[in-house]
Amino acid sequence: MISDRSQSPFPSVPASWFHLCGSEALNRGPVSIELGGRTFVGYRPQSGRAVVLSGRCSHLGAQLGNGAVCGERLVCPLHGWEYGPDGGCEKIPAADVIPDFARQNSYPTEERGGHVFFFNRRQARFALPFFKGLTPDQLLPAKPFELIADAPWYFVGANGFDVQHFRMAHDRTLLGPPEVSSPSPFARRVVATFAVTGHSFQDRLTRRLAGPHVTMDVTVWCGSLILVRAEFQRTTSYGIFNVLPIDAHRTLGRVIVWVKRSNSVLGRGLFDPLNAAIHRFFIQTFLRSDLPRIAGLHYQPEHLIDADGILSDYFDWLEKVSEPLPTENT
Repeated sequence: MISDRSQSPFPSVPASWFHLCGSEALNRGPVSIELGGRTFVGYRPQSGRAVVLSGRCSHLGAQLGNGAVCGERLVCPLHGWEYGPDGGCEKIPAADVIPDFARQNSYPTEERGGHVFFFNRRQARFALPFFKGLTPDQLLPAKPFELIADAPWYFVGANGFDVQHFRMAHDRTLLGPPEVSSPSPFARRVVATFAVTGHSFQDRLTRRLAGPHVTMDVTVWCGSLILVRAEFQRTTSYGIFNVLPIDAHRTLGRVIVWVKRSNSVLGRGLFDPLNAAIHRFFIQTFLRSDLPRIAGLHYQPEHLIDADGILSDYFDWLEKVSEPLPTENT
């Protein structure tokens, strides 16, 4: 048995796309995030395209997230060193010569539906995914919400491949075996249909408003970005769950719920925001119920049994697509 969680075969942070912030937040100034002991900073140059750089100044390590934007450059708050969108230092107020080391790493960055995402390696291994057959303009995102799970990051995506869990939780009855596939070398997908069999007020309301059955389509990209489509008889919810490791034992989940936009102007102005808020409430309640169930989990592959076949295969896949945490210069 693996009793020391540090012996996990998975890196502290996977190589993947991560949610930085909403686009509006970046419009107000630099935004920092820490992953696996490394700091990343995003800012919006005057030209408009979002940029993410390594977050500690190459000079003495000052936090660039506390700096300011000047035209195309991000200015260090300590000594005023100015970095361009490619990470190169373009000005040092106290010196005429810029040393070779004066450079920040620059990371692939994309904006999608009013949100900023970045890949935590200097080259993205795959494009930022979205829901198949849809564009961000066709969906309306609700306000994101966050959850903290007392479990390592690699258990969050694995939850969707845990068939034993399907049969025990959420008052859902699994109808037929799940279908598992890999739409990309970096993605693992599971599709399963459930009957909503619970007797809670939320379940009764779900059956009445949405329908008695739901098909869950979950695609996990490198363990960090989880795209979920929940299709009921009368409505469909879409969710992006971004997995942000806090440390070896805890994980921050940042969730964006999406709904299809109406065709009419009136619907877009009145119905769509309400529809998004309702879906957000139901999904937030649904996910929060899982937090006590996964608290304290740690990886013990030798304890997986035949009934865990789909889950075991998921972990094997995730281990293969995970990468060791690089040094600050990679």
